Amino acid sequence: MIDNPHDLSIWNKLHWFNFPDMPERLASQDEHLKDRILPSIEFNDYKPMYVYMYNNKIEDLYNMEHSFKTIEHLNKEGVTFYLNEPLCMYDVDEHIENKLRHTMNFYSELAGKTDPNNLRAEELNSIRHYVIKNNLTNVTVKTCDYLCNWFLPYYKKWMILECEDTFIKNAVYVNVFDDTFTNDLVGRASNDFSKKFMNLNWRWTPHRNLIAAYLVNSSSLVSFFYKTKLEKLHNLPWFDLSECPTEYKDRIENGLSSIDKKGPFCVDIQSKEFADPDSEFHPANTTIDDYYDPATDIMPIEKYYKDIFCDVVTESRFAQPTANYSEKVHQPMFYKKPFILMAPPGTLKYLHEQGYQTFSEYWDESYDLCEDHEERLYKIFDVIKYIESKSINELKNIYEDMKPILLHNYNQVKSNIYEWW
Repeated sequence: MIDNPHDLSIWNKLHWFNFPDMPERLASQDEHLKDRILPSIEFNDYKPMYVYMYNNKIEDLYNMEHSFKTIEHLNKEGVTFYLNEPLCMYDVDEHIENKLRHTMNFYSELAGKTDPNNLRAEELNSIRHYVIKNNLTNVTVKTCDYLCNWFLPYYKKWMILECEDTFIKNAVYVNVFDDTFTNDLVGRASNDFSKKFMNLNWRWTPHRNLIAAYLVNSSSLVSFFYKTKLEKLHNLPWFDLSECPTEYKDRIENGLSSIDKKGPFCVDIQSKEFADPDSEFHPANTTIDDYYDPATDIMPIEKYYKDIFCDVVTESRFAQPTANYSEKVHQPMFYKKPFILMAPPGTLKYLHEQGYQTFSEYWDESYDLCEDHEERLYKIFDVIKYIESKSINELKNIYEDMKPILLHNYNQVKSNIYEWW
């Protein structure tokens, strides 16, 4: 048993099962990890498989060398990789030209409309190395990146890429959803709200900084823990604040000023001081412990959802080609609220294919199919302005009308989470 379940050395290791010449990694037996790992094992019919729950290069794969007999067995039975996190992609031409490992510490943001033939991913590079070294011919990689096989054609010689999101299907985070405040959301949806938006952020990214600034002076509940460094919003691959159209720039700059003068802005988690986006991966000195993970740890948040009309959800990634989503968008669904989704292009389309319904009947959702990341940002801003133009009473009427969608999504979340159980 592992003493500290939050020890990074557990999470960033590769876990493996059912390989004849390798003992199962001890961390894979830990009770804290079983809810994330074991469903994948059962789903894969107990055949050889790997689970990787972290980002970037998979170091363990560079040292793995199987026996000839095991290779024969693996090529017959197949090897499956389950990758829990979005791929750390980059454009190979820009990667070489700029001599930067990544634009965002461990992954790269892209300009938009990237040529798929130029796309690479750190995790897939590691798997490719392992495949070649061991002469494997029957390898499947399941990742949360929608249409990964189309966007990453370079790897088809060595592996089959499939979109199969193991994290979102596992029930590990279902207890994150808090219903301790009231029972009036069970079986129905409540329109007892006074604010128009909520926007919850944890780790710093440019799109989160921009949307927090855009919303902070409006009828909103916003969490944002970082003092803005303006240079981090200039000369991004997909955005430059200095060249932003005036209609958006003025509001963003006013919001950034408000954050720096009045922040940090807190909703459920409280902090008295700013975090540094260059040195602190997560907010520091908050009212919760240093091991808090918003994906798996419960916080009393239902009361905040009850007081807002719409959740502006900021997924971990924005400026990349492959759609993906997480528990972040399941959260407003569970609390029966509509949402605007800041995520890679095609994420609403992906949600539709998973059985969810969204809100094109009520506002423009064309932002979802916009591959130009800057333009998609402005389209989202325009949706926010449209909702802002409505009074609270008008929004309450809209909310009543959309209740069938909200109830459908609530039931769909519960159904999809428990699909493997």
